[in-house]
Amino acid sequence: MSMLSFPLTPRYLDQLLELADVPWCCDAFDAAFQQRGWARPATNGEPAVGWLDHWPLGDPDPLSWHVLLGEYPGCANTDDRSVACDEPECHEDSFLAFPLAYAAIDLIESGTGLPVDPRQLWGDPLPSAGIYTANATQEDVIACYDRAAHLLRSRLGTPLTTPPPVQSDPCERQLSWKRGKRLVSLFLDENLYNYGQDDWIGIDIRPLS
Repeated sequence: MSMLSFPLTPRYLDQLLELADVPWCCDAFDAAFQQRGWARPATNGEPAVGWLDHWPLGDPDPLSWHVLLGEYPGCANTDDRSVACDEPECHEDSFLAFPLAYAAIDLIESGTGLPVDPRQLWGDPLPSAGIYTANATQEDVIACYDRAAHLLRSRLGTPLTTPPPVQSDPCERQLSWKRGKRLVSLFLDENLYNYGQDDWIGIDIRPLS
């Protein structure tokens, strides 16, 4: 199978986990992303970070690593982007999901029987920050998940016994930890954001319900 992975280092994981401590509002995430070099200063009164989409963690550079952002963080009862809110209905679809790997399992071109060109799935050219493996196996995918789980356990300890699902349906695999007012989860599941054409492994950060 084709596999595109993004190496997770302890230093980079620490940067991700620090985002679980950020107040859940637009202004706070604008500042956090700019501090890391993931966003340019805001202009024309607009937020610096674009939510409800994939966001490049680079220059911004479409060939860099990226994050999938859910609904805008904040409070539904005000337009003030500096206000964070703990009410579940104000952030039920707000999250940050950092991909660690994409894997196209048993995906072939109709008519030819050949593996689908990975550039059709993950961009043309492929992200420069990723590692492309043409002949990955299911064991390679699980090994990637297990390496991330080991790093997360070393930082956060024992995961929750019965974590809430980070998507509407339970993931194929999921480990979750509580960090302050946030839920930090490692997941392996079908990539619904790419119409289910591939599976993905990622780290999801969102407010606790």
